[in-house]
Amino acid sequence: MRLIPVKKRFIKEYKTKDGRDVEVRLLCRLQPKVHWTPEIYYKFGKDYGRGFLEKEATVDIAEVVKNYTLDELVNGSEEFVDSVADQLSSRIADACNFHKIKIAKDETTISFLDPEVGEE
Repeated sequence: MRLIPVKKRFIKEYKTKDGRDVEVRLLCRLQPKVHWTPEIYYKFGKDYGRGFLEKEATVDIAEVVKNYTLDELVNGSEEFVDSVADQLSSRIADACNFHKIKIAKDETTISFLDPEVGEE
């Protein structure tokens, strides 16, 4: 079984308070707690990182993002966007703790983009 940390990139669009879509990009490093590996693989599959992010983190991200407008998330002050990202990071870390998965919270990066604006 592979127990070394895995780095996962997760990109998905969510609805904001004003009904528009915002693209959330999450990059994190996950590792199962050794004694719980069989249970983690059973719940989330061999690619437990992707399974966890799709089943658990998606709920937390949607709950937080729906409280803000697209403009607040994309064009808000750096302090505001960092506070929203910290709130998301804390919720995801709590979910990881519940499912016996270690997350490198200090290496987790979260960014918000307007999906209608093409990258230049």
